[in-house]
Amino acid sequence: MKIQCPDCGTSYDIKASVLGAEGRSVKCTRCASKWFVEPPADEDEDLVSFTEDEQPTEVPDPPEADSSKDEESWAEDEVEETGGAAEKAPDPVKKKPDEKAQKEEVDPPNPADIETLAKRPKISVNPNKFKRSKIAPIFNWLMRQNYRRVAGVIIFGVAVWTCFLFFVLRDNIVKQVPDLASLYEMIGMDVNLRGLEFRDLRIFSELQEGKQVLVVEGSIHNIHDDSTPVPAIRLSIRDNSTQEIYSWTVDPKTRLLQPLDETRFRTMLEDPPSEASTIQVWFVERGAKEIILE
Repeated sequence: MKIQCPDCGTSYDIKASVLGAEGRSVKCTRCASKWFVEPPADEDEDLVSFTEDEQPTEVPDPPEADSSKDEESWAEDEVEETGGAAEKAPDPVKKKPDEKAQKEEVDPPNPADIETLAKRPKISVNPNKFKRSKIAPIFNWLMRQNYRRVAGVIIFGVAVWTCFLFFVLRDNIVKQVPDLASLYEMIGMDVNLRGLEFRDLRIFSELQEGKQVLVVEGSIHNIHDDSTPVPAIRLSIRDNSTQEIYSWTVDPKTRLLQPLDETRFRTMLEDPPSEASTIQVWFVERGAKEIILE
């Protein structure tokens, strides 16, 4: 069966069975135009009438030479009956590849994707490919540098960061390791875990009822932004060799200080040791024997 493209005029020879009973859409390989081709009309009636008219009755068998001529004449009559379609028909030897090409050009009822038609595996895209390409130049640059230089820079950065944390987080560090408080004192840094500090300390002696009395007074200041409980105060008298001679503990009347608030304290010791040289004052937990403050 011959079909022709309505746009560019290219003609094709296809089998009628390819179109099916209802026809189908085909596509031109030259201009990619698509059109619908209906199946050919039933030719059985024409063939029957043709055979009835041409079949001889009661005619003896012709000789072999005449039979070939009759076949040629019959073929010529068939060409005239079909409207000269055989004149344009291609060589039967070359017809097979044309039929295969036409089958490939016919659109399938359910078209598949390009990978399936080409019989090739589908292409998978890796989303991390571009991320790796950005990291690779940096990694290559580091690999080309001197290993000792890179290691030195890393060690220096770690040391600076450690020192920074050692000074900024000293309160938390001393809470976990109290023995490090003396290390901070050696480098001149105070560690205040309680949030309280002594201010305006005064130490002097006076006579009361004919007796020598040692007086220690000052104030306790809250340096935190939260309310802070006030602990007890321990006082230690030491001689010239920093040996403790005498110590006592007092509990301030104020038990809780508001943020940035302060309270005063005063304590006296009758007949202090004559070898006393210095007095140390620090906070301790409450619970020791109390001395009434004046």
